[in-house]
Amino acid sequence: MKQDERKNQAGKVGKWGLIVSGLAAFGLSLGLVWLNVQMVNISYDIKQLESELQSEKTLNAKLEVERMHLVSDYKLQEMASRLGLRPPEKEQIRRLR
Repeated sequence: MKQDERKNQAGKVGKWGLIVSGLAAFGLSLGLVWLNVQMVNISYDIKQLESELQSEKTLNAKLEVERMHLVSDYKLQEMASRLGLRPPEKEQIRRLR
């Protein structure tokens, strides 16, 4: 009788162990899927940020070309003559020491 009880008890422990192992495997699988989904989402975010960075670099280069054009000597002299400006007289210049 005691052997039957031990076998029955061992069978119950074995069933519970199997159930717990199955649930643990399911939980780990679910965690792995979630991590993969997060990795895909982050890679999409990285691609989008790289695209934005490239756009900003392109815009920066265009603005730098425009700035260089606007501060060129020829352009400044042209704008000054249109506004009626002329070089300062010698007595108008102050030197800092």
